[in-house]
Amino acid sequence: MSLSIKEFESMIDNMIVGICFFEYENGKLTPLYVNEGMFRMLGYSRTQGMKLLDRLEMLIIPEDLDIFRQGIDDILKDDGAVEADFRTVTGSGGLRWLHVRGNLYSREGSKYSIEAIVEDITERKSVEEELRQQAERLHILSEAEGGRIIDYNAKTDVMVIRSSNEYDLSGEQIRRKYMEDFDESLVHEEDLEYYRSVFRGLLISPKHETLEFRTKLFDADYTWYQANLTSLLGPEGYVTRIVGRLINIHEKKLKELDLLLRAEKDALTGLYNKGAVMQLIQNSLEDSKTDALHALMIVDLDNFKEVNDLMGHAQGDQVLADTADALNEIFKGGDIVGRIGGDEFVVFMRNLNAISNADILAGKVVGSVDYMFDHEEKQIHVTCSVGVAIFPYHGTDYADLFNKADKALYTAKANGKSGYRIYDAATTMVYHATRKNTEYNPEKGMEMNRSIEDQVMQVLFEDKVMESALKSAIELIADKYQFHRGYVCGTDTLPISHTVQFSVAGYENGRETAEQYELKKVVSEILYGSFRNVSIIHSYDLNAPEMTEYFQSEGIKSMLYYPITAQDEFRGAIIFENHEDVQLEFSKNQMEEIRSLMRILEAHIMQIGIMDRLQDFVTQIAIFDNLDSYVYVVNADTYELSFINTKVLAGSPGVKIGRKCYEALQNRDTPCDNCIMKRLDMEDPHSRCTAELFNYSLRCWTRSSASWLEYKKENGLVLINSIDISEYFMG
Repeated sequence: MSLSIKEFESMIDNMIVGICFFEYENGKLTPLYVNEGMFRMLGYSRTQGMKLLDRLEMLIIPEDLDIFRQGIDDILKDDGAVEADFRTVTGSGGLRWLHVRGNLYSREGSKYSIEAIVEDITERKSVEEELRQQAERLHILSEAEGGRIIDYNAKTDVMVIRSSNEYDLSGEQIRRKYMEDFDESLVHEEDLEYYRSVFRGLLISPKHETLEFRTKLFDADYTWYQANLTSLLGPEGYVTRIVGRLINIHEKKLKELDLLLRAEKDALTGLYNKGAVMQLIQNSLEDSKTDALHALMIVDLDNFKEVNDLMGHAQGDQVLADTADALNEIFKGGDIVGRIGGDEFVVFMRNLNAISNADILAGKVVGSVDYMFDHEEKQIHVTCSVGVAIFPYHGTDYADLFNKADKALYTAKANGKSGYRIYDAATTMVYHATRKNTEYNPEKGMEMNRSIEDQVMQVLFEDKVMESALKSAIELIADKYQFHRGYVCGTDTLPISHTVQFSVAGYENGRETAEQYELKKVVSEILYGSFRNVSIIHSYDLNAPEMTEYFQSEGIKSMLYYPITAQDEFRGAIIFENHEDVQLEFSKNQMEEIRSLMRILEAHIMQIGIMDRLQDFVTQIAIFDNLDSYVYVVNADTYELSFINTKVLAGSPGVKIGRKCYEALQNRDTPCDNCIMKRLDMEDPHSRCTAELFNYSLRCWTRSSASWLEYKKENGLVLINSIDISEYFMG
């Protein structure tokens, strides 16, 4: 029996595997023939599928693109069949694992014909991932000596708790619908919110958490337990398991509480007194792991003496009591709050996720402590100044952390009061980022890698004094790119009072005279005649004698130069110098990053663009950063990302401020056809719209809502708030 061409094509179309023929020329992969099995696998109609296959890389998860591209390169070598596994996005938004076996069919000049057989191996990969996860779970549980083992399945919402000691006859507890029908009576009401917030955090992203709480799970009365929990990612890219152990710490906790009861509390505020707070913080530090992140904060009232002297001690006592109430409102759970002097308070924040959390909380304290009194036609304004030190960077015991926080407090006072400082913020964040880059483990999810742009933006927001903020930002950039000196200088129209400069130890130029500063301004303007954009200038490239003389007198070997302009007029320059005979060269990606940094600094100096506008929204931004959804602020005209919250950074660390939203989020070269921003009414500042969109950077379906954060005819800011609905969508 012979088969006709039509019958043969029907057989191929009905095969469960995908069969494809592509033409490859000059980096472009064009589909020539694709069977129906391939489209069924991807969940697209033939018309939709052929359009998408014409831009095949759009269907592949970004992390797997290198595997795909390497496979193409290997096929073109014509050394036989090439096999590769990678993930793709289906028409319903699901993730599928594909196994591809490709061959070079023919070659004519620069044209290559490639044939490929594609198999859906999602189920196999799921089994492999489940086995890997089981092995990891068993490894974690094998280290749980004593206590009870916790194993929570997020897919089935089943919690299993059993003894890790074979001689313990207490058996195991199986709690179905654990989160859906959570029994609040099992956890002490004072610990309930803390317990649930930690558990929810573990379900959001893979991480390790330690918490102490009271429960009735095993005893008639509430008993103190310590839970050491780890959440694990499943093959779908979501947390599917939380495992760990419960340790009975009741006796230890009762002794600790007894210490607190015996320790005299501050009678006025009800907070811990100096002796108790010191002991509690020191105990907590001694029990801390080296990878923990804590912060010690000193809060000192500004102008409090005026209230006491002019309005009496009764009014002063009321201010202290109100401040204690404000601190208790902000800090809960495992944090320690105490009063250590007349108008001085200490807060110890335990188990922070990031330094920026301390930054946000310090800002909340400054915003909450703000009292105004009228006395005999005189106004007395009581605010607070805050100094912060970070464990382990600034010390590992109470004395070290207190001294560093005290120095930061002094700086906050010197910078005009009613503000806060993190001790040596720029250096701390550089060290923190370096530590994370070397120790970051995506399975543990301990920290997210933060870009240099993110660090610079935080420094500029943190410090209200422009010169000190710029100096910290310049220090970050100098450290990142190994410059020896960096500074800002310019004409009288530049809104800074004097040159802002940072120098690496050994490259200081002493106290700068007025003549030297004027020379810098002249040199920067001369350079503007030849270099209108960010440029790398080497000493051997200079033609003008006065420039050569200046480079030689200052010992400059090469320079990064960025002119600051307004209305096409030169206003100044941002300059970084290198003083060693090293070829100063940067990659294309590094130069893009440098341009972005220079634009951020320029915007901050000139109080224009996104920095100026976002300063007005600093309170809202702090709120956005804590939201349990993905938050973006986008320039409606330029499509540039002006802000992304911490949850976005955790889910897609490659997304950066300054990038085009369609590039960063949708992996596109041009704006999206169904751009949600363009649905907003330009005539209505209260306009709002909602849509279900697939976010390629997060690899999930989202319900996204867009609204005006700042309504403007030009360069208005749009707030986009996205919630992950993948499970609902696929269901």
